[in-house]
Amino acid sequence: MSDDPIFTAVLDSLLECLAFFELCDDETLHPDIAVQQLDDAASRLGALEPADRARLAAAIAARAENFQPPYRQFVEDAPEAFGLLDEDD
Repeated sequence: MSDDPIFTAVLDSLLECLAFFELCDDETLHPDIAVQQLDDAASRLGALEPADRARLAAAIAARAENFQPPYRQFVEDAPEAFGLLDEDD
């Protein structure tokens, strides 16, 4: 996990935004928009080099306890859901 406060702030903000897209109701945000945002994020994050994906997955795992339910479960599941884990993980 990075000790860089900027990295941590950006990562937490990203995770909060992605969790919002996943967890908000259909009256708050059209589901197609939410799915598109999540798919775009998964595409970008999954395209990272393997070492970068592993670093990001570890950073996300380290941050999960800082989130309240139901965001916490989303964050715990994020490394797999966004293609950050190798098939061997």
